[in-house]
Amino acid sequence: MENMPDILNSCRRVVQRAQHVHIDDGSLRKSAAGIDRQAISIPTHPHPLQIRGSRQACANFVLLCDCLNFCFWSDTPWVVTFAGTDWTRTFAMLAGLVRAIQADADWLNPQRWADVREAEVSEIFAGTGQIPLLRERVEVLHETGAVLISKYDGSFLNLVEEAGGQAPAVAELLARDFSSFRDVADYDGEPVAFLKRAQICAADLTSHWSAQGYGSLGGLDDLTVFADYRLPQLFRHWGTMRVTDSLYHRIEALDEIPAGSPEEVELRAATICISDRLAELLSVPAWRLDYFLWERSHDPAVVVRHHRTRTVFY
Repeated sequence: MENMPDILNSCRRVVQRAQHVHIDDGSLRKSAAGIDRQAISIPTHPHPLQIRGSRQACANFVLLCDCLNFCFWSDTPWVVTFAGTDWTRTFAMLAGLVRAIQADADWLNPQRWADVREAEVSEIFAGTGQIPLLRERVEVLHETGAVLISKYDGSFLNLVEEAGGQAPAVAELLARDFSSFRDVADYDGEPVAFLKRAQICAADLTSHWSAQGYGSLGGLDDLTVFADYRLPQLFRHWGTMRVTDSLYHRIEALDEIPAGSPEEVELRAATICISDRLAELLSVPAWRLDYFLWERSHDPAVVVRHHRTRTVFY
């Protein structure tokens, strides 16, 4: 991690050589022309899914959430009922964590994460169905807690301070010290950085701190979008991302696209490059655009499937 590859440029090099995924510049410009810049705002989590507390407590809460913020798709719906509402996917994860913290504030203590048993994690996320990749989530909690204790005295705030309060540096330190945040693939022998969860952790920290008057991180406008399942789904719907017939049929048939495969790396790299170009055309930061795009991807009109990849990285 001494020489972290530049996210945008490493993705551009993938797109230049891609065999399975291509960008349609004409459709990209048309899509940009149809976006109202005034609609691009940063949403906040629903009130029941927030916690209030000290600056340090909020920081640890954000790290706890984002270390587990991956892979929510499943053939069996998973629903958590909390505060009178049925929550799914990411919101179900947040609901489970907030419910656990309200019952026992020690869940903000990384020693609890380092020592947690699988049965306890299953109980946190109890609902209808089961959270995907339960065992992997337990392993991530163990590592996140242990590393935070050994390197940062149990406080995510200490990592933020070491990063000088700068969002890109926060993401790089997360990727350097925590393997589950080290979202760097290999493409044709070259490293390709995405850092999806590391970057969104920095953005989420700003969102939570700002809501409680604690300020924000600097350098947010240097972040890219957070390459996941939903953005390439939206771009395929818009026609800004074109895939080969073979890949199209695999995605629509719900075949799993292996993590680190050329197809998967190209999907994510093209996502970042398309988003960067849209952000440039709209004169908005990519990280702000990400939230808008993610919400648009859930529009009922988006009927193409999202690709399926089992991974802890998104």
